[in-house]
Amino acid sequence: MLTPSMPEPSRHNITFSLRAMSKADVMDVVGLIRDSYGDSYFYKQFYDPREIIHANQCGRLTSVVAVTGDNQLIGHMALLRTEDDPQIVEPVMAVVKTGFRNGGVLTGLAEYLYINRNPELFEEVKGIYIPPVTKHIFSQRQVYNHGFKDCGIWLGYLPDAQFKEINVSPLQRLTLVLTYMYLEQPGSIIIYPPPRHKEMIAKLFKNIGVPYVQCRLLPKDLQNYFHTESLLKVKVSNALGQAILKIIHYGPHVISEIHTKINELSQRNLSVIHLYLSLNNPLTGYLTPEFEKMGFFFAGIMPGTACNDTLILQYLNNTAVNYDKILLFSAMAQEILGYIIAKRNL
Repeated sequence: MLTPSMPEPSRHNITFSLRAMSKADVMDVVGLIRDSYGDSYFYKQFYDPREIIHANQCGRLTSVVAVTGDNQLIGHMALLRTEDDPQIVEPVMAVVKTGFRNGGVLTGLAEYLYINRNPELFEEVKGIYIPPVTKHIFSQRQVYNHGFKDCGIWLGYLPDAQFKEINVSPLQRLTLVLTYMYLEQPGSIIIYPPPRHKEMIAKLFKNIGVPYVQCRLLPKDLQNYFHTESLLKVKVSNALGQAILKIIHYGPHVISEIHTKINELSQRNLSVIHLYLSLNNPLTGYLTPEFEKMGFFFAGIMPGTACNDTLILQYLNNTAVNYDKILLFSAMAQEILGYIIAKRNL
């Protein structure tokens, strides 16, 4: 997740170089995180220098740092990969030292890591996603400048984080704008969206660069698409108060299985649950209304997850969201939020 540009005077005379992070840099990197976030950064494990080193060694992180001529470390950014979704990566821990912000450091790190796209860093990767926060618009503007496009909004997805030097109200969980960039544009895709969301889903795929979106009608032989049993993947973060539930295969009892999972996860006092559904499977178009009856609602799309071209539904567990406190920079993001609110109220 990207740290915003802080409201400091612009600096035009910063000279710095970029290189891979070394073990000797890691304490300075942790210091940069604390400089920007205090103790409120979402990925708590990265306050531990040993975790940053281990994640880089095993390939889960690829860290780059910015250093001045006198070898002062002034910036850091990393690409985060997960075993669950190896075809997508997320830039995280994008932080710049106080006194050096708004001087091109963050842009330089972004160019080094993902704008210039070193092929070695993106082998078998389909796309990059960034979910900037909506309690201010600074980081949203940055990702749009880098070419990312909106494809969803995640309400109340993270605990509140305090950005030093940005005066905002910390009264609710953070809502994020989901933005995406394909590494190589697909020629066309074939999907089976639920009829209720067909137009918005097609619009979002086109917004992120898919030129031809073929929305197919649901076939008559839907029973043939069920597996003998469901394959579900669940990832829970108690620290973040969230869970991600992915349906890899639909079994004949998938509706009752999801209902049971929701009850189990809700009893763990998680604030938000995401449900990932494959739009390449006709059963998604057929079963989405059943999931919405459980309290799920539209949250966006994401290509390249374990569910391939993915429809994301969201469930809020006793979590209130004040829409008036959500700040959105782009017209598309504003349209997505309006759509979500309208569909939730039906």
